[in-house]
Amino acid sequence: MFKIVDRYILKTFLPLFAMSFSVCWFIVVMQFLWRYVDELVGKGLGVFVMAKIIFYAALSFIPMSLPLGILLASLMTFGNLGERLELLSLKASGIPLYRIMRPLFLLIAAMSVALFQFQNDWMIQAQVRMWTLILSAKYAAPEMEITEGVFYTGIPGYSLYARHRDPSGKLQQLMVYDMSRGYLNPRIIRADSGRLVMDKSKTFLVLKLYNGQSYENLRAQSYNTSSEPVPYMLPRFDYSETFIAHDANINYQDEKQLGGLYVSKNLSQLRYSIDSTTRLLDSARAVVTAGVDRDLLSAHYQTFAYSTGDSATWAQQRREISKLTQRLQAGEEARSSGDSLLALSSATDSLRILQIAVSNLERTKSQATSLKDEDDNTFYYFRTFSQEWHRKFTASVACLIFLLIGAPLGAIVRRGGIGMPVIVSIFFFVIYYTIESFGDNMLRSGSIPVWLGMWLSNLVLLPVGLFLSYKANQDSSTLNAEAYVIFFRKLLGYRGVRKVEYQEVSMQEVDYVAETEAIRAPIARVQEILDSPLLCQSIWRIWLHGEQQRELTILRGEVNALVERLHHSPDRLLVSKLNDLPILPRRFSPLLPERGRYGRILGLILPYSLPLTLYFGRLRKHLRSDLETTKTVLLALEEQLQSILRQSASTGGKEHVVMSVANNRQDKDK
Repeated sequence: MFKIVDRYILKTFLPLFAMSFSVCWFIVVMQFLWRYVDELVGKGLGVFVMAKIIFYAALSFIPMSLPLGILLASLMTFGNLGERLELLSLKASGIPLYRIMRPLFLLIAAMSVALFQFQNDWMIQAQVRMWTLILSAKYAAPEMEITEGVFYTGIPGYSLYARHRDPSGKLQQLMVYDMSRGYLNPRIIRADSGRLVMDKSKTFLVLKLYNGQSYENLRAQSYNTSSEPVPYMLPRFDYSETFIAHDANINYQDEKQLGGLYVSKNLSQLRYSIDSTTRLLDSARAVVTAGVDRDLLSAHYQTFAYSTGDSATWAQQRREISKLTQRLQAGEEARSSGDSLLALSSATDSLRILQIAVSNLERTKSQATSLKDEDDNTFYYFRTFSQEWHRKFTASVACLIFLLIGAPLGAIVRRGGIGMPVIVSIFFFVIYYTIESFGDNMLRSGSIPVWLGMWLSNLVLLPVGLFLSYKANQDSSTLNAEAYVIFFRKLLGYRGVRKVEYQEVSMQEVDYVAETEAIRAPIARVQEILDSPLLCQSIWRIWLHGEQQRELTILRGEVNALVERLHHSPDRLLVSKLNDLPILPRRFSPLLPERGRYGRILGLILPYSLPLTLYFGRLRKHLRSDLETTKTVLLALEEQLQSILRQSASTGGKEHVVMSVANNRQDKDK
């Protein structure tokens, strides 16, 4: 049963999720439109067709935008709860963070199951219809498909090449192969520029060419190898138009043409295709291996008399091949014994032997290249089917992982709104898809298995989500950003500002006479530290003076004790001057040993001591500045104490002051 807290968490999360998911979904769909805008715009597509393409594309990109929407919404939800101190109130009432996250976890788990079902059924239909419409639109206006530096063969009977294409659609450095009258009677045209435009009736294309030359045979060629010359002509032209019959109206492609691709298969169909391609790969590789071995053996023995199925004969042939290889590797020894075939043959026979060997090698290489291309093509289908099978699970699991990341981070950051959650969401989203792209590239090259490449991003981010959830549930300060800021400020020599508040009512009186005399000790100690070798000598000799850090520890105690006694003073000016005293460190640096011999040893280890010495130089600069400020403020405090004593003496407190001085002297004598 859901309790009031669960309903409140869901009520807070759902509006933010609807907003964030809609924004992420819109951004992903717009990215698709920017990618395919050149292929869709200007092809006479109606508004209804464009709307269907956008609708099917939007359905196809739900698995990409849903995890990002969950991450952003969970960050904003728990950030708002933390900023309004509602999360603190829930924890104070005894509800742990994982209990607060439970309704969201159940909701996202249900979304993950629904997403899996959507990917396995509805998204397949959307992808098939989307790509069918896109392919139909590509054939509608081929002039938009011509790519720079690539032969375009989308127009039947023609092949077009353009070195450059202007944004206006004008083609530069054109080459056209007109094979509409047959491959034996081609016409080749070269032109400086041209355009391929569609007629208003959308029944033919007009190829407009400028400043060119064409090549055309005056007599059709034949397949024979006759050496009789064929007459031709090379006319030049300034402007030429060629009309090409082409129906530009959209003819929708059959959806069954995409039946063999991975986009049209559900989970069971993908598993069947994976099994089929696996058997095909295994059987083809086994046959190819046996055939290559048989060809190599036949090249050695020049006969097929021995059967490769006979294990004894197979082993004998292998031993003989090994012996021949060792004899050929002997080199000088073989030539000296006269065992070389080339040495025993004439020049004509040697040339014939080499030509036969080269021919055999070229034939074997050509056969291996063909078999490799066929194997790569089969492996491509196996890889794409396997990738799509795993992708139907990875997106659903990513939703849960992003919840484990977003909710604890929102509880730690405790900042609502859109700014910080958007930055953090984009950061993790970029990391996720960067790792996913890296895994895709690795599995394409065959470096890692398909399952590892597809699950790599989830495997990397899952420990991050569990770690953040554990730390946020334990209220650990490890992930507190302010703690890291304070640490690095201390590391660089910044120790913050002293804050002393004025007390309207104080139960403790300040002995100004005693404080006037006590303040002289820290003033003298500050000057002593400023004149010490720790701060005055060369920075490279700082390793020899680590024992002088003890004076800094004593000075810190004296200053803090002085501040503790004087902040009870009713004098506002005196208390305000205490805030000007810097916060001194307990020691110069924990990395500098107090014993001189240890410092000398560390100073001689250059790979270790060189960066530390430079770091000590920065610390010494800040420490010297703080000590000079401390001396100035202590002198000002001493002057202010003397001013208070003078005012007290002038108002009738002379007897009290004299008694206080006498008591202090008696205490010193004792």
